[in-house]
Parts: sequence; structure tokens; C-alpha cells
Amino acid sequence: MPVSLYARPDLYDAVHAGPAKGELAFVLRQAERVGRRVLELACGTGRLTIPLARAGLQVTGIDLSPAMLSRAVERAQGAPIDWVAADMRSFSLAAEFDLVLIPINSLCHLETNADVRACLATVHRHLAPTGRLVIDVFNPSLEILARDSGRWYDLGTFSSEDGPTVRLSERNRYDRATQLNAILWKFEFESGAAIDVSLRMRQFFPQELDTLLEANGYEVLAKYGGYGEKPFHSDARQQLVIARPA
Repeated sequence: MPVSLYARPDLYDAVHAGPAKGELAFVLRQAERVGRRVLELACGTGRLTIPLARAGLQVTGIDLSPAMLSRAVERAQGAPIDWVAADMRSFSLAAEFDLVLIPINSLCHLETNADVRACLATVHRHLAPTGRLVIDVFNPSLEILARDSGRWYDLGTFSSEDGPTVRLSERNRYDRATQLNAILWKFEFESGAAIDVSLRMRQFFPQELDTLLEANGYEVLAKYGGYGEKPFHSDARQQLVIARPA
């Protein structure tokens, strides 16, 4: 029986060891433009949260998974971060922020438009007057979404901070009606043991994402195709959106 990825922070960390290339510098540039108070939604095990705090920003991290937050606190080793167990659709903090981050595909866990509306409204209430929302999601790959759902695809070999090397493969089934991609990851250990891990990710197509933001009270200020801030284009793997309350 597959387990949720977010119940296994050790396996999550094996695949997401830290900020992606250029990601930390990108976020620091955004903070330089608007302010030091940063809120990260779906912060997980602190992959990005901890480096931001160590860079001198005032950081709050929110996540719904107790297992992920427990791992984050352990990894932070006392770094000055406010950790909050909460739902990104409905949190309430007695603070406002200069920068709110929804990093590496975390928005894709909001499966319905109602979920997205709730999250964007909650973020809106927590943004400072000059604050910015930064969303980082992939640009959907039609090649991946059209895969044979019965075939395993190799993703490579990974090592976690405190665990053995694992080989990771995946298969997926895409539902065009809901735009949900059901993913199954197989972690195979050197011992011969294997664990199946499941996750589901909503696909946000480029015009759709912009329209959702604009329909929910935001103005899109910039859209990039990567952390180097080159303009978004058809072949870009990422959608990096900078928005503010309209």
C-alpha cells in the first residue's frame, strides 16, 4: 500500500536536499526589493526556509504535515524561524509579510479552484501594502502527462542526509477532466527493499494560472521561466510569477 510522501520526510529530503540551483539567490533578490519579512507556505522540512533565515531574513514557515515540520525543526538547529502547523488555505497569523512564497510546485497540491481561491484570499490578508506573492510551479509537460500509465520511468539515484542511497522511478496517470496527475514513486534501497509513495499534483497551464491570480484580486507584475529572471516562454520548464494585490 503506498504511503504519502509527506509522511516520509526522510524520502522527501533524499529527492529535495536543498534549494534548487539559483533558487535561493532568486528569493533573496525579491526580498531585497520589498522587505525582510518572509512567509513560506508548504515549507516542508525547511529546504528553503532554513537557508533564508540563515541569510538574515525574518522567516515564518507553514506546513500541514506534523512529520515534515518535526524534521524541519530538527534540521534548523535553532535557526530563528517561526514554524506553524496550518493549512495554506486557511491560516491566520497576527502578522503581515513583505514576501509570501509558494515554492517548488506546492500550489499544485490545491486540487480545486475553490482551494486556490481560499489560499489566495488568505495570502491577501497577510501581505503588507507593498508586499509580493511569489509562485513557483512547473510548466506542464504534455509529454509526461501523455505517458503510458503502466510503465515505470527512471528518475535516478539519490542519497538522503541520514539514509542509504535509493533509486527512484515513477509512473503516473493524468486525468484531463480534473487536471490532476496521480503519481506513484518507487524508492528501491540497496538492501533490496522498496517503498511506494503516492502524491497528486494539479497542473496549472500558463494562461490559466495568470487568470486565476487576476480573478482573485492580484496583478501579475512579472513572469519568468527560471530563477535567472529571463521572461517566461513556451519551452520554459517553470512558471515563476510575481504578483501583488490589485
